Amino acid sequence: MKQRGLVVILSFCILLLVGVNRDTSVHGENNQRSGAVVMLASIPMQADKETLKVEPEEQILTLLTFNMHSAIDQEGNVALEQIIDEIKETDAQLIGLQEVEHNMPRSNYQDQARLIAEALGYHYYYEGNINILGVQYGNALLSKFPIISAQNHKLPKKMLEPRGLIEAEVDVDGIPYYVFVTHLGLNKLERNLQIQYINERLSKREGNILILGDFNNNPDGEEMDMLDSIMVDSAVALNKSDLYTFSNWGATAEERIDRIYVSEQIGLKNHEVKPSLVSDHKRVIAQIVHKIQKREGIYKAMANKDDRED
Repeated sequence: MKQRGLVVILSFCILLLVGVNRDTSVHGENNQRSGAVVMLASIPMQADKETLKVEPEEQILTLLTFNMHSAIDQEGNVALEQIIDEIKETDAQLIGLQEVEHNMPRSNYQDQARLIAEALGYHYYYEGNINILGVQYGNALLSKFPIISAQNHKLPKKMLEPRGLIEAEVDVDGIPYYVFVTHLGLNKLERNLQIQYINERLSKREGNILILGDFNNNPDGEEMDMLDSIMVDSAVALNKSDLYTFSNWGATAEERIDRIYVSEQIGLKNHEVKPSLVSDHKRVIAQIVHKIQKREGIYKAMANKDDRED
Protein backbone atom coordinates (compact mmCIF):
# COMPACT_ATOMS: atom_id res chain seq x y z
CA MET A 1 0.00 0.00 0.00
CA LYS A 2 2.72 2.48 1.02
CA GLN A 3 5.01 1.33 -1.80
CA ARG A 4 2.16 1.83 -4.25
CA GLY A 5 1.62 5.36 -2.98
CA LEU A 6 5.32 6.13 -3.28
CA VAL A 7 5.38 4.95 -6.89
CA VAL A 8 2.46 7.18 -7.77
CA ILE A 9 4.05 10.15 -6.06
CA LEU A 10 7.39 9.66 -7.79
CA SER A 11 5.65 9.18 -11.14
CA PHE A 12 4.02 12.57 -10.91
CA CYS A 13 6.36 14.72 -8.83
CA ILE A 14 7.92 16.40 -11.86
CA LEU A 15 4.60 16.93 -13.62
CA LEU A 16 3.06 18.35 -10.46
CA LEU A 17 5.50 21.24 -10.66
CA VAL A 18 3.75 22.34 -13.84
CA GLY A 19 0.42 20.72 -13.07
CA VAL A 20 -2.95 21.94 -14.26
CA ASN A 21 -5.75 22.17 -11.67
CA ARG A 22 -9.31 21.79 -12.86
CA ASP A 23 -12.66 22.28 -11.24
CA THR A 24 -14.56 19.03 -11.05
CA SER A 25 -18.25 19.01 -11.81
CA VAL A 26 -20.91 17.43 -13.93
CA HIS A 27 -21.71 17.88 -17.60
CA GLY A 28 -25.16 19.34 -17.79
CA GLU A 29 -27.42 22.31 -17.98
CA ASN A 30 -25.67 24.39 -15.34
CA ASN A 31 -22.85 25.54 -17.63
CA GLN A 32 -20.37 23.82 -15.34
CA ARG A 33 -16.97 22.68 -16.48
CA SER A 34 -16.78 19.41 -18.38
CA GLY A 35 -13.42 18.18 -17.13
CA ALA A 36 -15.17 15.48 -15.16
CA VAL A 37 -17.05 12.82 -17.03
CA VAL A 38 -20.62 11.66 -16.54
CA MET A 39 -21.67 9.00 -18.98
CA LEU A 40 -25.30 8.12 -19.49
CA ALA A 41 -25.05 4.61 -20.83
CA SER A 42 -27.69 2.89 -22.90
CA ILE A 43 -30.20 2.27 -20.13
CA PRO A 44 -33.75 3.36 -20.92
CA MET A 45 -35.02 6.08 -18.63
CA GLN A 46 -38.48 5.34 -17.26
CA ALA A 47 -40.83 8.24 -17.76
CA ASP A 48 -42.82 9.33 -14.76
CA LYS A 49 -46.38 8.02 -14.89
CA GLU A 50 -49.38 9.60 -13.30
CA THR A 51 -50.44 7.25 -10.54
CA LEU A 52 -53.37 6.72 -8.24
CA LYS A 53 -51.80 4.10 -6.03
CA VAL A 54 -48.33 3.87 -4.50
CA GLU A 55 -47.23 0.94 -2.37
CA PRO A 56 -43.80 0.30 -0.85
CA GLU A 57 -41.94 -2.78 -2.02
CA GLU A 58 -38.56 -4.08 -0.87
CA GLN A 59 -35.75 -5.10 -3.16
CA ILE A 60 -32.09 -5.90 -2.59
CA LEU A 61 -29.50 -3.40 -3.81
CA THR A 62 -25.89 -4.58 -4.17
CA LEU A 63 -22.97 -2.24 -3.49
CA LEU A 64 -19.30 -2.69 -4.36
CA THR A 65 -16.14 -0.85 -3.41
CA PHE A 66 -12.99 -1.97 -5.20
CA ASN A 67 -9.48 -0.55 -5.37
CA MET A 68 -8.67 -1.93 -8.83
CA HIS A 69 -4.92 -1.15 -8.72
CA SER A 70 -5.10 0.58 -12.12
CA ALA A 71 -5.95 -2.84 -13.62
CA ILE A 72 -2.24 -3.74 -13.42
CA ASP A 73 -1.42 -7.14 -11.95
CA GLN A 74 1.55 -8.21 -9.84
CA GLU A 75 3.66 -8.90 -12.94
CA GLY A 76 2.93 -5.45 -14.38
CA ASN A 77 0.47 -6.64 -17.01
CA VAL A 78 -2.57 -4.52 -17.87
CA ALA A 79 -5.62 -6.70 -17.18
CA LEU A 80 -8.67 -4.48 -17.57
CA GLU A 81 -10.81 -7.26 -19.05
CA GLN A 82 -10.19 -9.35 -15.93
CA ILE A 83 -11.16 -6.38 -13.74
CA ILE A 84 -14.37 -6.01 -15.74
CA ASP A 85 -15.16 -9.70 -15.29
CA GLU A 86 -14.54 -9.43 -11.55
CA ILE A 87 -16.89 -6.45 -11.29
CA LYS A 88 -19.57 -8.24 -13.32
CA GLU A 89 -19.29 -11.27 -11.05
CA THR A 90 -20.50 -9.25 -8.07
CA ASP A 91 -23.76 -8.16 -9.78
CA ALA A 92 -23.32 -4.80 -8.06
CA GLN A 93 -25.59 -1.96 -9.11
CA LEU A 94 -23.69 0.85 -7.35
CA ILE A 95 -19.91 0.67 -7.61
CA GLY A 96 -17.12 2.79 -6.16
CA LEU A 97 -13.68 2.31 -7.76
CA GLN A 98 -10.32 3.63 -6.60
CA GLU A 99 -6.99 3.87 -8.48
CA VAL A 100 -8.60 4.35 -11.87
CA GLU A 101 -6.46 5.71 -14.69
CA HIS A 102 -7.12 7.78 -17.77
CA ASN A 103 -4.61 8.21 -20.57
CA MET A 104 -1.78 6.83 -18.42
CA PRO A 105 1.15 5.29 -20.34
CA ARG A 106 1.60 2.37 -17.92
CA SER A 107 -2.04 1.29 -18.48
CA ASN A 108 -1.86 1.62 -22.27
CA TYR A 109 -3.53 5.05 -22.35
CA GLN A 110 -6.89 3.49 -21.49
CA ASP A 111 -9.93 5.47 -20.44
CA GLN A 112 -10.60 2.87 -17.78
CA ALA A 113 -13.79 4.25 -16.23
CA ARG A 114 -15.44 4.65 -19.62
CA LEU A 115 -14.43 1.18 -20.79
CA ILE A 116 -15.74 -0.46 -17.62
CA ALA A 117 -19.00 1.49 -17.77
CA GLU A 118 -19.55 0.58 -21.41
CA ALA A 119 -18.90 -3.10 -20.69
CA LEU A 120 -21.51 -3.01 -17.91
CA GLY A 121 -23.96 -0.73 -19.72
CA TYR A 122 -23.83 1.59 -16.70
CA HIS A 123 -23.82 5.30 -16.09
CA TYR A 124 -20.56 6.60 -14.67
CA TYR A 125 -18.77 9.57 -13.21
CA TYR A 126 -15.00 9.87 -13.15
CA GLU A 127 -12.50 12.50 -12.10
CA GLY A 128 -8.77 12.31 -11.69
CA ASN A 129 -7.41 13.66 -8.43
CA ILE A 130 -4.09 13.86 -10.25
CA ASN A 131 -4.74 15.74 -13.49
CA ILE A 132 -1.60 16.50 -15.46
CA LEU A 133 -1.72 17.35 -19.16
CA GLY A 134 -4.54 14.88 -19.80
CA VAL A 135 -3.05 12.11 -17.65
CA GLN A 136 -5.39 11.31 -14.77
CA TYR A 137 -5.51 9.04 -11.73
CA GLY A 138 -8.51 8.99 -9.41
CA ASN A 139 -11.86 7.54 -8.40
CA ALA A 140 -15.00 6.51 -10.27
CA LEU A 141 -18.66 5.89 -9.55
CA LEU A 142 -20.56 3.45 -11.75
CA SER A 143 -24.30 3.06 -11.46
CA LYS A 144 -27.00 0.97 -13.03
CA PHE A 145 -29.29 3.87 -12.20
CA PRO A 146 -29.21 7.45 -13.52
CA ILE A 147 -26.67 9.78 -11.92
CA ILE A 148 -28.61 13.00 -11.39
CA SER A 149 -25.65 15.11 -10.29
CA ALA A 150 -22.04 14.55 -9.29
CA GLN A 151 -18.94 16.45 -8.33
CA ASN A 152 -15.44 15.71 -7.08
CA HIS A 153 -14.20 17.49 -3.96
CA LYS A 154 -10.51 18.00 -3.34
CA LEU A 155 -9.77 16.65 0.11
CA PRO A 156 -7.38 18.42 2.51
CA LYS A 157 -3.83 17.13 2.18
CA LYS A 158 -0.49 17.26 3.91
CA MET A 159 1.38 14.91 1.60
CA LEU A 160 2.12 15.35 -2.10
CA GLU A 161 -0.54 13.12 -3.61
CA PRO A 162 -3.95 14.81 -3.96
CA ARG A 163 -7.01 12.90 -2.75
CA GLY A 164 -10.65 13.32 -3.67
CA LEU A 165 -14.24 12.63 -2.66
CA ILE A 166 -16.91 11.97 -5.26
CA GLU A 167 -20.34 13.13 -4.14
CA ALA A 168 -23.28 12.10 -6.32
CA GLU A 169 -27.03 11.86 -6.28
CA VAL A 170 -28.37 8.70 -7.89
CA ASP A 171 -32.02 8.10 -8.77
CA VAL A 172 -32.80 4.52 -7.75
CA ASP A 173 -36.32 3.88 -9.01
CA GLY A 174 -37.42 7.36 -7.98
CA ILE A 175 -35.66 7.29 -4.59
CA PRO A 176 -32.56 9.49 -4.18
CA TYR A 177 -29.34 7.98 -2.87
CA TYR A 178 -26.37 10.16 -1.99
CA VAL A 179 -23.27 8.17 -2.88
CA PHE A 180 -19.74 9.11 -1.84
CA VAL A 181 -16.61 7.45 -3.25
CA THR A 182 -13.20 8.16 -1.76
CA HIS A 183 -9.59 7.07 -1.30
CA LEU A 184 -8.04 8.63 1.79
CA GLY A 185 -4.39 9.53 2.36
CA LEU A 186 -1.55 7.56 3.91
CA ASN A 187 -0.88 10.06 6.69
CA LYS A 188 -2.97 9.91 9.87
CA LEU A 189 -3.11 13.68 10.36
CA GLU A 190 -4.14 14.03 6.74
CA ARG A 191 -6.90 11.47 7.20
CA ASN A 192 -8.15 13.39 10.25
CA LEU A 193 -8.65 16.46 8.08
CA GLN A 194 -10.23 14.39 5.32
CA ILE A 195 -12.73 12.74 7.67
CA GLN A 196 -13.68 16.17 9.00
CA TYR A 197 -14.30 17.32 5.44
CA ILE A 198 -16.40 14.25 4.67
CA ASN A 199 -18.49 14.96 7.78
CA GLU A 200 -19.13 18.47 6.48
CA ARG A 201 -20.48 17.05 3.23
CA LEU A 202 -22.58 14.44 5.05
CA SER A 203 -24.17 17.15 7.18
CA LYS A 204 -25.70 18.63 4.03
CA ARG A 205 -27.47 15.41 3.08
CA GLU A 206 -30.48 13.58 4.47
CA GLY A 207 -31.95 10.20 3.63
CA ASN A 208 -30.10 7.34 2.01
CA ILE A 209 -26.33 7.90 2.19
CA LEU A 210 -23.55 5.52 1.11
CA ILE A 211 -19.76 5.80 1.40
CA LEU A 212 -17.67 3.44 -0.75
CA GLY A 213 -13.96 3.72 -0.15
CA ASP A 214 -10.38 2.75 0.48
CA PHE A 215 -9.70 4.48 3.80
CA ASN A 216 -6.03 3.47 4.10
CA ASN A 217 -6.54 2.54 7.74
CA ASN A 218 -8.27 -0.08 9.81
CA PRO A 219 -11.76 0.71 11.10
CA ASP A 220 -10.55 1.00 14.68
CA GLY A 221 -8.22 3.85 13.76
CA GLU A 222 -8.71 6.89 15.99
CA GLU A 223 -9.57 9.10 13.04
CA MET A 224 -12.48 6.83 12.10
CA ASP A 225 -14.06 7.58 15.47
CA MET A 226 -14.62 11.03 14.02
CA LEU A 227 -16.85 9.79 11.20
CA ASP A 228 -20.43 10.94 11.59
CA SER A 229 -22.29 8.53 13.85
CA ILE A 230 -25.15 8.20 11.35
CA MET A 231 -22.85 6.06 9.19
CA VAL A 232 -22.69 2.31 9.85
CA ASP A 233 -19.84 0.01 8.83
CA SER A 234 -21.51 -2.85 6.93
CA ALA A 235 -18.98 -5.44 8.13
CA VAL A 236 -19.37 -4.47 11.79
CA ALA A 237 -23.16 -4.42 11.57
CA LEU A 238 -23.24 -7.94 10.13
CA ASN A 239 -20.44 -9.40 12.31
CA LYS A 240 -18.06 -9.77 9.36
CA SER A 241 -15.18 -7.70 10.73
CA ASP A 242 -12.79 -10.61 10.27
CA LEU A 243 -13.08 -10.39 6.47
CA TYR A 244 -9.89 -8.51 5.60
CA THR A 245 -9.44 -6.71 2.31
CA PHE A 246 -5.79 -5.80 1.72
CA SER A 247 -2.72 -8.02 1.56
CA ASN A 248 -0.30 -6.38 -0.90
CA TRP A 249 -0.51 -9.72 -2.74
CA GLY A 250 0.39 -11.63 0.39
CA ALA A 251 -1.09 -15.05 1.04
CA THR A 252 -3.35 -13.72 3.78
CA ALA A 253 -5.04 -10.33 3.95
CA GLU A 254 -4.34 -8.66 7.28
CA GLU A 255 -6.05 -5.30 7.00
CA ARG A 256 -9.62 -4.14 6.41
CA ILE A 257 -8.97 -0.79 4.78
CA ASP A 258 -11.67 -1.09 2.09
CA ARG A 259 -15.10 -0.50 3.57
CA ILE A 260 -18.71 0.37 2.91
CA TYR A 261 -20.67 2.67 5.20
CA VAL A 262 -24.43 3.21 5.00
CA SER A 263 -26.66 5.65 6.86
CA GLU A 264 -28.26 4.14 9.93
CA GLN A 265 -31.81 3.85 8.60
CA ILE A 266 -30.71 1.59 5.70
CA GLY A 267 -31.25 -2.11 6.31
CA LEU A 268 -28.20 -4.31 5.73
CA LYS A 269 -28.68 -7.86 4.46
CA ASN A 270 -25.23 -9.18 3.55
CA HIS A 271 -21.51 -8.38 3.55
CA GLU A 272 -18.82 -10.36 1.78
CA VAL A 273 -15.29 -10.05 0.43
CA LYS A 274 -13.99 -11.63 -2.76
CA PRO A 275 -10.36 -11.86 -3.93
CA SER A 276 -9.05 -10.37 -7.16
CA LEU A 277 -6.63 -11.95 -9.62
CA VAL A 278 -5.35 -8.49 -10.54
CA SER A 279 -5.51 -6.12 -7.60
CA ASP A 280 -3.80 -6.35 -4.23
CA HIS A 281 -7.16 -5.29 -2.77
CA LYS A 282 -10.18 -7.54 -2.49
CA ARG A 283 -13.67 -6.64 -3.66
CA VAL A 284 -15.99 -5.57 -0.83
CA ILE A 285 -19.68 -6.22 -1.41
CA ALA A 286 -22.66 -5.24 0.70
CA GLN A 287 -26.35 -5.78 0.09
CA ILE A 288 -28.95 -3.41 1.43
CA VAL A 289 -32.73 -3.25 1.54
CA HIS A 290 -34.06 -0.78 -0.99
CA LYS A 291 -37.67 0.29 -0.54
CA ILE A 292 -39.10 1.19 -3.92
CA GLN A 293 -42.50 2.59 -4.73
CA LYS A 294 -44.75 0.22 -6.64
CA ARG A 295 -46.56 2.38 -9.14
CA GLU A 296 -49.83 1.63 -10.82
CA GLY A 297 -50.67 3.49 -13.99
CA ILE A 298 -53.71 5.74 -13.98
CA TYR A 299 -55.57 3.78 -16.63
CA LYS A 300 -55.04 0.45 -14.88
CA ALA A 301 -56.10 1.98 -11.59
CA MET A 302 -59.22 3.44 -13.17
CA ALA A 303 -60.05 0.09 -14.74
CA ASN A 304 -59.68 -1.66 -11.39
CA LYS A 305 -61.90 0.96 -9.81
CA ASP A 306 -64.57 0.41 -12.47
CA ASP A 307 -64.40 -3.35 -11.98
CA ARG A 308 -65.03 -2.97 -8.27
CA GLU A 309 -68.09 -0.80 -8.91
CA ASP A 310 -69.76 -3.37 -11.22
